[in-house]
Amino acid sequence: MLSSVLAALTGIAGSGYCVIVAALGLVEGPICLDSSNQWNYTFANTQGQYLLDKSTWSQCIEPKHVVEWNVSLFSILLALGGIEFILCLIQVINGVLGGICGYCCTHHQSWALSDDKIP
Repeated sequence: MLSSVLAALTGIAGSGYCVIVAALGLVEGPICLDSSNQWNYTFANTQGQYLLDKSTWSQCIEPKHVVEWNVSLFSILLALGGIEFILCLIQVINGVLGGICGYCCTHHQSWALSDDKIP
């Protein structure tokens, strides 16, 4: 049970990292070539507002469709990180309850069996 809980806690840490990186990737936006021939984070100062205004996506000239790619990739990573967090949290709860209740039930059953054998 302990190894299961430790593995799930590692999964929670990994999913937390994934969610943080994906959220930052969405907020910052992609690095791209803008109209001034500079490669930079064109949407870095918009605090993620570029996500709601598709007309601003044309500010990135190269690579083509980089904003769509960035939004798709980091949205999928954000969703999968959230799902992983939930599943690992369920596994931690399952392992802790299994360890506690399994210990209690095992001792309770052994006492019940020994009580039946007393003449």
